[in-house]
Amino acid sequence: MAADAYVADPVHMYATKHEKWRKRYDYHFMLARLMTSNREDIIYTDEENRGICIWRDAHNDYTIFDFWLCPTWPMLAIYAKSTIKILKAYSHLNAKVFEKNTLIISPVFTDPSHQGKGIATKLIKQGIADLVPLGYKLGLETQNPDNVPFYEKLGFRTIKYDYWKGEKIHNYYMVYDPVADK
Repeated sequence: MAADAYVADPVHMYATKHEKWRKRYDYHFMLARLMTSNREDIIYTDEENRGICIWRDAHNDYTIFDFWLCPTWPMLAIYAKSTIKILKAYSHLNAKVFEKNTLIISPVFTDPSHQGKGIATKLIKQGIADLVPLGYKLGLETQNPDNVPFYEKLGFRTIKYDYWKGEKIHNYYMVYDPVADK
């Protein structure tokens, strides 16, 4: 599901041009990402497992060494060129723009055959409803300009914008603002 959902992600498109190879790589990349949570991530799924929203500490930086803990890490080595390009693109990210005690969405996706049904919206709203009362600040990073209006409708606002010229990738840092959540 993650591989299909991320096939059009700007960073992943930059790292792996060919869609078939990108889906294969994304499958292993997302598996490794999900296995590196160290049980610290807060995970929401819908009842029918059509979507997932993961909230992680914005200041919990993952390194290539964290991915080696995943049993499928050799697959990331097989796709070394894509892995290096992904790490290069994500190396621009600066979690320090977020305050301490901020959880960020990383990642959220819906099975492509169920997109447009409000599943991601429901998962994000559930996270907001559960986590804000616990004192967490919430944020996210998106590299897809088309996603910004979606997140704004959910009460997020952009606090910083970067453009990575070498990769031709936009990056929006957004935080949840209860006042903006209508």
